[in-house]
Amino acid sequence: MKILLFCSVMLLFWDSNAQSFTGGFRIGITGTQVQGDNISGFDKAGISAGFLVGIPLDDYSTLDMELLFVQKGSRRNPTKDDLTKYIMRLNYIEVPFLYRRMLKKSFGFETGLSFGVLIKNTDVEYDIYGLMPSRPPFEKYEVAAHIGFRYVIGESSSVNLRYSHSVLPIRPHPGGVTYYFNRGQYNLALSLTYEYHF
Repeated sequence: MKILLFCSVMLLFWDSNAQSFTGGFRIGITGTQVQGDNISGFDKAGISAGFLVGIPLDDYSTLDMELLFVQKGSRRNPTKDDLTKYIMRLNYIEVPFLYRRMLKKSFGFETGLSFGVLIKNTDVEYDIYGLMPSRPPFEKYEVAAHIGFRYVIGESSSVNLRYSHSVLPIRPHPGGVTYYFNRGQYNLALSLTYEYHF
């Protein structure tokens, strides 16, 4: 149903901007962590891949919409001095809406918001003994803010570095404890992707 909605919006953009509509795809890697899980560092590796459509606003800026599969979560690997092991695997279908502007011929920035759907919200946490119950459970939906930079490497190709941060908690803290604006755990992600425009 959500895919049909996305395609309908794409067709609406196509009908109203058929002369200037652009499309493409992106694929790359992510490094992620979860704020509030007492583990620091972007140590959980994953992939980010999907399709994008864009509508030029002028010679320097566009409005883009993407449909991405993004792997997020958290990870702690055991060491010689600390055998603690922990993995949180969160897979999202994400739809970012971005304003993108070129500052120079080969360099620009982007910013915007995304709406994500968690594919599975149970059986996603593991420790040295295996599967852990996810308590409290994860939220089904995520809203995230994005900021990034783009470097053009060819007529149709570019490299993109993007940082994203959940706006709303992905789940409450254990016990439901809150601290002012810290209402729970949040996804943080750094992605490096290759982007190609048709």
